[in-house]
Amino acid sequence: MLIELIFSVLLPLILLLAIFLFFILYTETLEKIGFGKREVALLIIGSASTMFFDMPLFFYGNYFLALNIGGALIPIVLAFYFIRVCGFPFSRYITGLALVSIVSYMVTMVSEQGVISYFPYYLFPSIIAVLLAFLFFARSPKTCAFSYSISTLGVIIGADLAHLPSLFEQPFMGSMGGAGVYDMVFLAGLISFTLSFLFVRKERSSWKEIKRKRLEREVYAAGNLAGVRGSYDHIVRTLTGKSPEEFEKTGMLARELCRAVADHYALPRKRVAAFLVDFAIIFPVLLALHMVFGFRIHEFISIFLLVHVAYFTLLEFYFGSTVGKAVCDIEVRHMDNEPADFMTVFTRNIIRLLEFFALCYTVSIILILVKPKRQRLGDMLADSIVVEVK
Repeated sequence: MLIELIFSVLLPLILLLAIFLFFILYTETLEKIGFGKREVALLIIGSASTMFFDMPLFFYGNYFLALNIGGALIPIVLAFYFIRVCGFPFSRYITGLALVSIVSYMVTMVSEQGVISYFPYYLFPSIIAVLLAFLFFARSPKTCAFSYSISTLGVIIGADLAHLPSLFEQPFMGSMGGAGVYDMVFLAGLISFTLSFLFVRKERSSWKEIKRKRLEREVYAAGNLAGVRGSYDHIVRTLTGKSPEEFEKTGMLARELCRAVADHYALPRKRVAAFLVDFAIIFPVLLALHMVFGFRIHEFISIFLLVHVAYFTLLEFYFGSTVGKAVCDIEVRHMDNEPADFMTVFTRNIIRLLEFFALCYTVSIILILVKPKRQRLGDMLADSIVVEVK
């Protein structure tokens, strides 16, 4: 019993640490399947910081069903992201998903606490997912993404959705992924990904090569932001007035590039003003809903989180800016000044929840004031920037 308890408590921490080390040591291998800094930050920091927050899916009388942000929403988003990036064959994916869903249903049961599973049975969906992934993709890096995706969605379908009729036979209040990073939904994907990665083919570059590639990305990103096209040398000379060889340390070149394009980043006062406009839109809507439906405290907090994340994520994804940002003539872009994709805006806004509860964005404002690219924490982790619209 003691061993099982220790295993259950330490398992997610060990798995998250392992994935972080995998990324540090084998960055190129993971980036091939779209698992870069942004995705690692979303999985580790995003999940850990939002595991106590639920987003409501259904509520009526004594029935309340929610989706835990860290324990379910983030894994689901990553699972669909891997589907899009890796382009798994439809027949293989459906086969794998169906089998994992069936296994997940068989190893779980409905109790007074909700849907539960016991050790070692909750490991079975992950093991099946890993075996299927290697059967379909051998030692390709896609194996990790495939096993993560089918195990995560398989548990949601087989362990949670399939048991909903039984759960709603009596008054119920709970959330899918409600145990956060300790939930089966979250753990299934982590276990599958970690086990798969141990056996896939890996590539490892030297730190010197990694730094060189990062600097190249910085140079071309600065060039795109300033509207300067051409070769690496041409961009550096145009923006700094010097050749790359004149910068002995890469850090010096990166700082010089930031200074050269500083005017393109949104001013701190504009970002604060934009947020105040957006908050002035969101808060009255929440108050109106509260007056109509009479939410309880936990329901009101959940609704607030849902609207907060959804408002910023959807508007920034579809339009590049929120109402407040549009009024202030600023917009969200990817680091290379291209339109921000869904994963970028989702990551930066999931981290927004952590920043909101960290002294009500005080830390974020400080970061925007001191960072060369005027980025808050969510921007730094998501590789996003907020720029002036000219």
